[in-house]
Amino acid sequence: MGNMALRRSGKAVPKSNQLAENSPIPLSLVLLLFFALVDSTSAQVDTTISQQESHSVVLPCPVNAEKCGKLHSLNWFKGDERIAAMLLGDSNVTSVNKEFDERVTVEQNPYRLVIKDLKISDEDIYLCDTTFFIPEETCDNFNGYRIELRVLVPPTEVVILDAKGDRIENGSVVGPMQERQSLKATCTVRNTRPQPEVSWFRGTKRLTTYSPTHDLIDGLYTSTLELDWQLSREDLAQDIECRVKSAAIQNVTVTKFSVDLQVRPTSININGVKHHTVQGSKVVLTCDIRGARPAVNLTWYNTTTIISSDENELTEIRTKALEKSDGTFHTQSELIFNATRFENDHVFRCEAENIVLQINREKPISSALTLEVLYPPVVKVSPSDIIANTSEIVLLNCEYVANPASLTKVEWYRNDDLVNVNDTTHYKGGNSENVALVIQSTEKEDIGNYSCQLSNNIGKGTSEHKINLDVQYAPSVEILMIPEGPVKESDESNVTLFCNVLDANPSVLTKVRWYANSTLLKELPDCEESREDLCHIDPSKLLLESIGRGFFYNYSCEGFNAAGWGPRSEDRELLVHYEPGPAALSHFPLVAVKKKSVTFSCSVDDPGFPESNRFRWLRGGRGPLQDIVTKDWTVEPVGLDSRTNYSCYAYNEGGKGVMATVNLEVHAPPFFIKNLPQYTGILHSLSNATLTCRIECVPRCDISWQKDGVPIEKNDTRYFVKEKYMDASPATGDFESMLSVLHFNMPNWPDSKFNIEADNANYTCVSTGNSVGGSIRSRTYFGIEYAPENTTVSENIVYVQEGTIPGRVICKSRANPEPSYKWIFKNQTIANGNALIINTPMNRNDNGTYTCRAFNKHGSSIAKTVIEVHFKPRCEIERQEIDDQDTLVCIAYGNPLDADFSWSIKTENETDEILGSGKKETSVDKSFYILQTDYAISRTYRCVANNTVGYGPFCEIEVAEQLAWWQLWEKNTLIILVAAILGLMLTVIIICCIIICICRRRRRQDKYLTEVPISSIQSKRQVVFTGGTVDGTWRV
Repeated sequence: MGNMALRRSGKAVPKSNQLAENSPIPLSLVLLLFFALVDSTSAQVDTTISQQESHSVVLPCPVNAEKCGKLHSLNWFKGDERIAAMLLGDSNVTSVNKEFDERVTVEQNPYRLVIKDLKISDEDIYLCDTTFFIPEETCDNFNGYRIELRVLVPPTEVVILDAKGDRIENGSVVGPMQERQSLKATCTVRNTRPQPEVSWFRGTKRLTTYSPTHDLIDGLYTSTLELDWQLSREDLAQDIECRVKSAAIQNVTVTKFSVDLQVRPTSININGVKHHTVQGSKVVLTCDIRGARPAVNLTWYNTTTIISSDENELTEIRTKALEKSDGTFHTQSELIFNATRFENDHVFRCEAENIVLQINREKPISSALTLEVLYPPVVKVSPSDIIANTSEIVLLNCEYVANPASLTKVEWYRNDDLVNVNDTTHYKGGNSENVALVIQSTEKEDIGNYSCQLSNNIGKGTSEHKINLDVQYAPSVEILMIPEGPVKESDESNVTLFCNVLDANPSVLTKVRWYANSTLLKELPDCEESREDLCHIDPSKLLLESIGRGFFYNYSCEGFNAAGWGPRSEDRELLVHYEPGPAALSHFPLVAVKKKSVTFSCSVDDPGFPESNRFRWLRGGRGPLQDIVTKDWTVEPVGLDSRTNYSCYAYNEGGKGVMATVNLEVHAPPFFIKNLPQYTGILHSLSNATLTCRIECVPRCDISWQKDGVPIEKNDTRYFVKEKYMDASPATGDFESMLSVLHFNMPNWPDSKFNIEADNANYTCVSTGNSVGGSIRSRTYFGIEYAPENTTVSENIVYVQEGTIPGRVICKSRANPEPSYKWIFKNQTIANGNALIINTPMNRNDNGTYTCRAFNKHGSSIAKTVIEVHFKPRCEIERQEIDDQDTLVCIAYGNPLDADFSWSIKTENETDEILGSGKKETSVDKSFYILQTDYAISRTYRCVANNTVGYGPFCEIEVAEQLAWWQLWEKNTLIILVAAILGLMLTVIIICCIIICICRRRRRQDKYLTEVPISSIQSKRQVVFTGGTVDGTWRV
């Protein structure tokens, strides 16, 4: 390197910051670095890099080897302080200032400075100063590469405080506040770097504020910007935002709040009726109030009276408030009512106010509208009552008010019917020129209520009240009766006759004449001195007392009023009902028979009025029966409940006649209440037996017994009979009956029991006939029963090969009643019935005894059959020492047990070397093969057994060498030997334990015996132990 010329690129390095104390850097290089340091004060920054605190940052150092040549060394400066250097070449030496050693790394390819865990103090201008071996003329990097590093710290929080210093949360609502009121707030941005830009906005408009203040503490800025803003309507529905802009955050941070701003209403307007309305029309007046927040409270007035829908059901007020996009409310109220003439020329006013007007003590805003109502005439007539006689002149007055006042039509009504005022011979007036109506000559037809109806362009009006015109005339009458219908003589009731006015004026009768069959009965009132009780009465009523058959007439009347006597009424008949005469009752047949019919007949001589053709029936004193009203009644069928009394009487609307009663006698033919069953079974050893027969019969009948059709004599000591005549049973409907019980006197029978063969017989119960029926009988077969016996099977032993189906086995037994059968194998029922039928192939587990059980209600009996399942034998080989010889034993397991054997040796080529059948000796299921003593290799011996069924599978044993003495023993012998040894060891252990216990016990006894005498003689002499002898004793 001594032959190479060096040129600097960058600023010089102070001696105190040299890369190494002994570094062989030429003096010329040091001078170059010094001049570069002097010139650096006026150099420009090449790039600016920003990075957040605690992150890593990479500062690049671009080196263009093509333009500047080969790089010799590189130095990194932070401000005026060198923090790192790199000497290139073969050594590639790198040095970092100790202060930055843990966080700063210098890298090459590309050349860059890496700062980890960036701190605020790291913010500065960094210089990458490069030195080349032979700088080219084209090199433009003589002043080094300058980087401005800015450390970014995002604000920890952006907070808005109100005038009291309380925090306003982001997105919250402040207020309520009123327009023209000052809004004061402070926005504070805390702990950030670089210095942030803070501003207040409302929507897109930047608000005029004071200048912000910035406090720098430990390299972090805390900026504050105050807001003092007079609120106006423009602030409605707007967010007040504090916007923070800084290089430390990617986007503008916005913290905002809104103001619940209260403002006055801006306008009020009432509309709905432009010119006029008509009475009865629905009027809707709408009051609109805009621009208020909060919504206004609204009041309607009719002139000066407050309108309330609660006080008037016909008036409805609908009010709604709609919030607009700017936060104000559009309040709309509708006053709905039906127009009447009373609202004509009235002023309707709408008043509204909200809290802003109230706080500022301002008057409510209002709007008014004058309403014109057109309405039809309102009519009034007079006088209210007029009383006149016929042919008189009567004046009917009619007055009215209306808007408009001119009439288009005049009409008069009598009893709501239109009066023909055009009949000038009878009427005068009743038109638009002369509204009043004059009746020139009254008549009966003029009586009624008169009303006046007037019309204008809006409509028509009818008088609310009417004129009552009364014209007097003579009465026309009719007869009324109370009660109206026919009267029962038996009730002895009264009937009131009314002379009812059909047409009269006045309608009150002052006199009445009463007629019976056109003959005058009485004129009322009767004011003679002797009849003062008939003077002050209502003449239109006539009372007939205690009505009977003598009041059966046609009645009529005629009435008198101020106009005179009227015509006589039509006749009205008074009907009187009376009951029929006494009844007579008969029946056929005279004696009724059970289950047949009897007919009763009821008759009367006097049918009464109206004539009776209906009858009532009673049975046993109960009734009457509602479903029987005829004169004849047939009872069918006749039963026990028919044996009672029967009554009847005739009846009509006048009442019921005298009752007639008879008692009915009922007989019953012989009939079995309890007959003999078709079969009666008796156990042959039973000590008591009976047959019972019960026969219903009225009159009484007798019962006798027969055996096989032959009567049983009374002197036959084997039987005795007990009889009883039973009372009738209302519960079952049975008449009186004869009960007969035939008892078998068993002590008088041979052997005091029944013979199972000879004593089976038919027994018959026979009754005599009576007056209404013939003899009847009932028969039963008397069977002697016994338990099953002599049970046998068709095959005692059944042989079957495994895998085949055996033949059936039949089981038979003698019993009465016939027995049932079931087959049992291994305590389980495998079949029902007397035949054992097995439909599945047998296997060796099915071998065994099968039991047939015959049974009936008296007992059971069994028989057994054995099924032998034959199957091919399988074998096992054991190695034993028999008679001091190593022997293989092949044991066959098959049925039958007797088997033949074949021994062989399995060779290497899977062929067998036949050894013969071995020795069977006395065992039929074993074969013995004695091993040779001279074999030296392992062999596989095979054995196969066969019986009458066939050959079984091979069994094998591997014989490796001659057996040890214990291997030659049988397994049972070996087990016995091991058990004997264990038993002997256990016996020895028990004996040792017993000896140890005895010895310990003796030692305790000896110790006690020696301690007592020594303690007793210590007071007399001293014992001296001189030592022990060779044999372990002590000298005293």
